[in-house]
Amino acid sequence: MPLRCSPICAANPTSHERALAVTTLLAEPRWALAAQSLVEGCIDLPSDEDRVALLSAVCEGLGDDLYPAFLRVLSIIGEHGDHAARAAVAEALVHALRTGRLPSGRRGAWGASAAALEQAPYGRKRSLGPLEYLCAWHAQAEPAQALGPEQFHSAACTLMDLVATSSQARALYCEKLLADVDDPIAGALTRQTRHALRALASAWSAGAAPIDASARFLSALPEGGSTSLAAQLTQAGFSLR
Repeated sequence: MPLRCSPICAANPTSHERALAVTTLLAEPRWALAAQSLVEGCIDLPSDEDRVALLSAVCEGLGDDLYPAFLRVLSIIGEHGDHAARAAVAEALVHALRTGRLPSGRRGAWGASAAALEQAPYGRKRSLGPLEYLCAWHAQAEPAQALGPEQFHSAACTLMDLVATSSQARALYCEKLLADVDDPIAGALTRQTRHALRALASAWSAGAAPIDASARFLSALPEGGSTSLAAQLTQAGFSLR
């Protein structure tokens, strides 16, 4: 069922109360209802600050291990939301990008061993926004935990479709991505991942459709460009759904 805008709630819950409702639904999990609740919060809350606080509180409530659940909610909104629903979330992302508070998840720095992460969990992890997280999840995770090409392609496309509902959100996100790939000191992404992400961001900022920008990322990786890649992309599916 498509996600749609709904009338403003009479109770006017706060961003914290709405975030608690979303995380509770995700714990069950009730994906569509969680996505609908997030959309309603982005519509009903009175200010950009409140909407960004809602996104941040949902991520904090889930924690790093469950950040992919937040990505799944964004994916559902990107795929099933009507224009008004997608626009409400995209406009919240505009303010988050402008103020440097894009909802992020933390992954281990690319050179850190599992032992190092256990001993120093706060010093060896790096925060990544939604699209950057998907890129690292595909390109840098251990093979058994990594997103496959089809999974990455589907998730990245629905996320970019959501962001692109607002031209401002798309432009600001492209600016952020291109700045991130020129900052190797941050340690979150390998040189190869940054190279591929630059290809994605450059194509997307130049007007490429999400399906083409995502394919640029996959093709720019060392294992990309295989003869089966096109066939894989035509059958793309996001397994977290």
